[in-house]
Amino acid sequence: MKINNKKESNRNLLKNIFLIPFRRQYIFIWLFVIIYIAFAISSPAYRTLANLLDILRISAIGSLLFMGLTWVIAAGEIDLSFPEVAAFTCVVIAYLFQKGINIGLAVLISFLLGILFGFLNGILVGYVKIPSLITTIASGAAAKALANILAKGQPIYVDSGSIINKLVFGYIFKLPILFLIVLAIYIFMKYIQDSTTIGQYIYAIGENRKASKAAGINEKKIILGVYVLAAFMASLAGIFLTGLLSSGQPEIGYSYLLDGLLAVFLGALVIKEGKPNVIGTIIAVIILGILVNGFTLLGIPYYMAEIVKGSLLISGVSIMFIIKNSQRVLVKK
Repeated sequence: MKINNKKESNRNLLKNIFLIPFRRQYIFIWLFVIIYIAFAISSPAYRTLANLLDILRISAIGSLLFMGLTWVIAAGEIDLSFPEVAAFTCVVIAYLFQKGINIGLAVLISFLLGILFGFLNGILVGYVKIPSLITTIASGAAAKALANILAKGQPIYVDSGSIINKLVFGYIFKLPILFLIVLAIYIFMKYIQDSTTIGQYIYAIGENRKASKAAGINEKKIILGVYVLAAFMASLAGIFLTGLLSSGQPEIGYSYLLDGLLAVFLGALVIKEGKPNVIGTIIAVIILGILVNGFTLLGIPYYMAEIVKGSLLISGVSIMFIIKNSQRVLVKK
């Protein structure tokens, strides 16, 4: 009897392992695997190694830019300033390069100025209690205005031979250096998210403010921390954008706003159902990279890609809230 039970247990274990990739939180991954195959069949250029590496390189910058946003949304807030902070940092470092400032000092100054926006957002939202939507719209507008003032409304072109360019376009083990850097950052952030009290506090605040306050969690410090992190990551992405474009572009921020929200909300449907998480975000960014790259190579108009993105955002947000509401109902029962 015991032998039969053991065999049955082993069969169930193997069955569960086999079914893991087919769980509903992996539906979007399978959907885009199908899309990738369809693009690869439609365009010979799409399935080349060079094109795949380009997708990873572009996705790396988006992943940096949206990493901080992931935790801001996980904490129950919103940040609409992150793309403009990236554009501001992109312009600042290009301006400093143009003035002959040492690269190390230029990077440091750019970081500090970019992080100031995160600190401002965190203070106003966490301590002053101004709604995050209003706060980050205002700070994003300020960052954009300052970038345009500094650049006089025009791109600031820089030397394409800097170390930043080499990090963006260089390779290690035939993989983009930038992608490997971002992958290492995400692995570290996943550890913080899943294996430390900080990660638990972020989710606790996002799920139930009253309960987290009763548990003694310092909500103000956590909110301040996630906004500073969002600005730090946006600033890092802005610096790499300067290398990618060989210029500081004051108007580039807006193009990342929809992509960022889409990546976080789609990522919330992957791995941790209904919860924004870093692994879900990086997967969603790569999926978006595959989608946009395929549209470009096939000559599909840009506005069609925007329609698809908008539809996916609505779907992602709707499904995430449905999952969250169903989880609350189960908890009440």
